[in-house]
Amino acid sequence: MTEKEQNGHVDHAGKVRDKRRLMLTQVLRSRVLNPAGAEVGRVEDFIVKLAEGGYPPITGLKVRVGAQDVFVGKDLIEKLEPGAVRLNTHTLQTLPFQRRPGEVLLSADVLGRHLVDVARGRIVQAHDLVLAHGEEGWQLQGIDRSPQAMLRRLVPRRGRPDLRRHAILDWRDVQPFVGHVPTAKLLMPLQRLRRLHPAQIADIVEGVSHAEGEEIIKAVEGDVELTADVFEELDPEHQEEFIKARSNEEAARVLDRMAPDDAADLIGHLDQERRLPVLNLMSASQQHKLRKLLQYHPTTAGGIMSPDYVWVDRGSSVAMAIEAVRIDDKSPHQLLNTVFVTEPGGGKFLGSVSLADLLRADVSRKVEELQLIDCSIGAGADFADVVLMMADYNLIALGVVDTAGNLIGAISVDDLMEALVPEDWRNRVEASSGV
Repeated sequence: MTEKEQNGHVDHAGKVRDKRRLMLTQVLRSRVLNPAGAEVGRVEDFIVKLAEGGYPPITGLKVRVGAQDVFVGKDLIEKLEPGAVRLNTHTLQTLPFQRRPGEVLLSADVLGRHLVDVARGRIVQAHDLVLAHGEEGWQLQGIDRSPQAMLRRLVPRRGRPDLRRHAILDWRDVQPFVGHVPTAKLLMPLQRLRRLHPAQIADIVEGVSHAEGEEIIKAVEGDVELTADVFEELDPEHQEEFIKARSNEEAARVLDRMAPDDAADLIGHLDQERRLPVLNLMSASQQHKLRKLLQYHPTTAGGIMSPDYVWVDRGSSVAMAIEAVRIDDKSPHQLLNTVFVTEPGGGKFLGSVSLADLLRADVSRKVEELQLIDCSIGAGADFADVVLMMADYNLIALGVVDTAGNLIGAISVDDLMEALVPEDWRNRVEASSGV
């Protein structure tokens, strides 16, 4: 075994890394000593340059010397240890400290702030930061979100941290908010957010400040489909908050990609003078669907339904019905498990059949020969009637008809679950994923 291997350890990638680690709170406000041991200043902050992936290198220190802050580059640092920073020089540049493009101050910009745990889809708070010495110098390697770390942050350098016992999150698994950093110029990276489910992203947006939420929303706006999915998952309060902050053109782009029933609910919350201009900026197809949905009160079957669903004529074969599900690219996923059967041309509702029953049936049979569920509800029915009917018939999807009995939409059990979840349950979920 080499001396390097004895002094270090081998990580999961087989690379030898130095075991020297410090917590940021152990060295903040520490004495800065010259080679003779004389104090020349106090550590005010550590400077890093953030980049996607990897561990950000420490590029220098912000040091208080007399009445001003000066920059001390990493090349002047001989040793970092709890309570002291030792330099390899007797002279320091005394020009006032100024941030440079891309620089982030660990104490001012990261410590004590929210971060996104992109590995687990949650918000965390950096109560302390782990600094580690590697082959290329000191790096930011992780965060400590434990209560003990918060105590150390509030009472610096009190107690020796036990890195083995505390839950340290690897820096590569977290993403800081940097919208408040004037020189960072590094937005929340879309590629990292794409790892999360839209519901996880929405939960994070709902759990942080408006400015932090805006940082996430602006990041996902690089992917219009993802933006629409996130907006669908936001609670009504946050949907309104962020859609009202967008221009008419931006709002139209988001609403155009949302499920029509969700888009109709949201456009109804826009100020009256904005609704028509935003609606007119959408695609003709989405406009048509929304105009129909907006005729109904949001608490009725017509206001809850989706105008996109899978249907076939009564004379269609089982094979044709299965193919209709396969090629459908409009209906919500929750409605792809049910095929509705109508008179030719998508007219009068005759019944519905589950995808499971279709897959079990002879593909050459006509759908009208199967045991159809002859159950639908009028567009004007209230929410309670919808819930009771779907519960009584054990339905995962329910057809909505007009006064003439023509099929005009469908409601999924997912729509009901969303509306039935009590608000205090949502608060419980948010609290369980807190910092």
